[in-house]
Amino acid sequence: MELIISRILKYLNGCLVDDHMYRIGNFIVKNYKDMGCLSLNDFMSKGHFSEAEVLDFCGHLGYGSFDTFKEQLLMDQQLRLDQIQSRMIMADWNKYLDDLQIKSTKPEFMKMIDELCDLIFENDRIIIEGGLFPTGLAVDFQTDMISFGKEVIDYHHFDNNFKFKEDDIVLFITATGRMMEYDAKDMVKQNLCEAYVVLLTQNIKYINFENVCADYVIHVTGKFDSIDFGYQILRVLDILRIRYYQKYYK
Repeated sequence: MELIISRILKYLNGCLVDDHMYRIGNFIVKNYKDMGCLSLNDFMSKGHFSEAEVLDFCGHLGYGSFDTFKEQLLMDQQLRLDQIQSRMIMADWNKYLDDLQIKSTKPEFMKMIDELCDLIFENDRIIIEGGLFPTGLAVDFQTDMISFGKEVIDYHHFDNNFKFKEDDIVLFITATGRMMEYDAKDMVKQNLCEAYVVLLTQNIKYINFENVCADYVIHVTGKFDSIDFGYQILRVLDILRIRYYQKYYK
């Protein structure tokens, strides 16, 4: 059976409207590790939701009450953590690094990965931005980091109330860089430059695009090809979550 958090992420990542379903899903992602401490009244009060809205959200996921929804959510939390631990015991980021085509040297790359792990540990929210395909590849990374207590969300243009904060980490994933041209100007208006920007790309010319200067750049080599770049994305995100687990969760 699919985990509740995975179903919520599937909905949120493809969401098109800022409504109570979207806001409740984001609230759960943000407060995932504390859900066991929240009663229905606490949930409504803290998130500014009505009881009808919360029950509607639970009903869309197949649960008739908030308590049964929360009970399954807590069971899923432990199951996911057990899955992560069993996968990570024998995980070796060196194996993934050997398959990764990067512009920097391996020591330089791992130094950056360690710095990013420190940055993630010290801050609470990661925002993923990019095309449908690359952001879709980030879902497993997203689920693991949420399980570790981090808020990890996709950026959505329709959310007019969204603002970047100085303790946000923005993971901008784009092979050719075209997404920078399409999205960066609007994101700058939402205070993008206050956040830490991590650019994962094959196209080095977008490092200093417009007013967006990436704080960290992961330059992977290869053709401007979605298949090739897809493997690169998975390798980078796998190394990042393995290293984070080893440094801060194990």
